[in-house]
Amino acid sequence: MRPPLVLTISASDSDGASGIQADLKTLTALGSYGASAVTLVQAVNPQGSRAVHYLPADLVRAQIDAVAEDLLLDVTKIGVLGSAAVVGTVAEAIRAHGTRLGRLLLDPVMTSSDGTALISAQGAAAMREQLLPLVHVLTPNIAEAAQLLGRARATSIDEMREQALALRALGPSTVLITGGGLDGEDAVDVLVHDGGTDLLRARRRADRSVRGAGATLSAAIAAQLARIAEFERAGELTEIGAPGRDDDMVTIVASAKEFLASALENAEGWRLTRGGGAQVVNQLITLDKD
Repeated sequence: MRPPLVLTISASDSDGASGIQADLKTLTALGSYGASAVTLVQAVNPQGSRAVHYLPADLVRAQIDAVAEDLLLDVTKIGVLGSAAVVGTVAEAIRAHGTRLGRLLLDPVMTSSDGTALISAQGAAAMREQLLPLVHVLTPNIAEAAQLLGRARATSIDEMREQALALRALGPSTVLITGGGLDGEDAVDVLVHDGGTDLLRARRRADRSVRGAGATLSAAIAAQLARIAEFERAGELTEIGAPGRDDDMVTIVASAKEFLASALENAEGWRLTRGGGAQVVNQLITLDKD
């Protein structure tokens, strides 16, 4: 017997709002055991980034190897990578470890919430060429999707759909483009998967400045994928969630979005800082005793 197990490969953010810290809190809240491989260390708080230190590629690889060679992983979530060298190293590790890393989810983070660049143009190109053919699930926002494709940002749902299909053609079987950057009454995400294309709508937040929303959403998807793997091992899959069902990813993503919405709403009354800055996310809502 063991819990669902997820490896997150990403940045360490000192304020705990995003990166590996957000991933591990989300995984814990959703019942998964989280392991980690740190790619860079960011000195940051909700008002902005102050400094970034990029870890050497060989140290990133050593962390991945240490986890993959012993832990029984269900899912690996890849987030902030920082450089083309680390992108290449992660791709090499995926090829070396194969199925020991479980299903692969890439959240292709390009910038911090205040706009600080976290990867070079060469790194983004390497991500497209080396990682997209290997991963199963891709979760960019509108800006990240455009950068991966070398195109202008989508300005409509139709353009988001077109870019999601173009990204899917590069390898991932599931592509979710989050549409919070578009104007409109609702925030609309575009999900392209084996069953077709779905539009997932949610109430738009008045304050769009949030740290950790993307990391929380993608980690919640990873946790749901790991939970399905646990059910598969136990022979307890219900009809929804059974391998091969067209509505499988719709159910998983909708559940992850619901978790994020609740975590955002629950943190609206928090006062964590001395100044202003972006809102954070309460990933531990499932552990709240109140």
